[in-house]
Amino acid sequence: MTVKEAIDKFLITIKSEGVKPTTIKWYQVRFIRFIKRFGECSLDDLDIDLVRSYIADLRDEELSPHYFYAHARVTRRLFKWLFEERRIEDPFYRRIKLPKIPRQLPKAIEHENVIALLRSCDNSIAGLRDKAIMFLLIDTGCRVGGLCKIKMSNLDLENRKALTIEKGDNPRTILFVDRTAEAIGDWIEVRPFPENEFVFTSLARDVPTNPNSINQMLRRRKKRTGIQGRVNPHSFRHAFGRDFVLHSGDLASTSELMGHSQIHVTKMYYAVFLTEELRPKHSQYSPMNWIPELDEEESNIEPNKDNQSLFAKQERGSN
Repeated sequence: MTVKEAIDKFLITIKSEGVKPTTIKWYQVRFIRFIKRFGECSLDDLDIDLVRSYIADLRDEELSPHYFYAHARVTRRLFKWLFEERRIEDPFYRRIKLPKIPRQLPKAIEHENVIALLRSCDNSIAGLRDKAIMFLLIDTGCRVGGLCKIKMSNLDLENRKALTIEKGDNPRTILFVDRTAEAIGDWIEVRPFPENEFVFTSLARDVPTNPNSINQMLRRRKKRTGIQGRVNPHSFRHAFGRDFVLHSGDLASTSELMGHSQIHVTKMYYAVFLTEELRPKHSQYSPMNWIPELDEEESNIEPNKDNQSLFAKQERGSN
């Protein structure tokens, strides 16, 4: 079996397991380089040294950290699958070390930019819809694809919650506060296509809105307000995650509210703070808060030469 044939069988396998077409396409794109190099080789001819050489050459190309990580990960995933399927005997995938992704600066939209965008929304139909969308994004941290899939039948304004379908076609319940419920209710009262089963629709056609339309809406409002910085649906999600972790200190609840399957994802991508953002937390919870002020009169040790000599000897001994 050639490497190309093995990759084709791997893609068929994950398709049969219900992996989404977009994810399969993601794998296909990242296998292109590997196929160019080893596609016609026999699977039996590949070993850990050749695979490491391939990964090392990728590193020399100075790819972005995330792009390089993705190529290394799919390569490791392929050989893990081949071993599990008993198509190769050596589980050398275990010795393929994935590169570390450098810690990134926060990707959240700035608070003042959210306020500016919301203030650009008037009481027109477009303004009411866009305000409700932004309230829902910032209040729930939901993915934009999930927001677009909220149906009227799954919206409960009285109890401030909604059921949606997000990444991996997984249903989950999102929670929101009264102000968001009121904004959604204001939009529902004036929406131009009241019979549509989806909460958010196009303004001109009887179809549900889509992620691209929401992206374009945010770009237009960004241009209109003249603000700078990151403005896209996912930046609202980052803002929700970072704010919730920063003010609650609860990674587990944040992970659950954001629909993450694993808590380390929340920590890696959303528990990212600038030093000055952590200062209030540090000031509030530093152990120095329960240590009393120490007056010289309260000290049990007189600062004489003998004591200073004793401390110096202790320090040398500890070193």
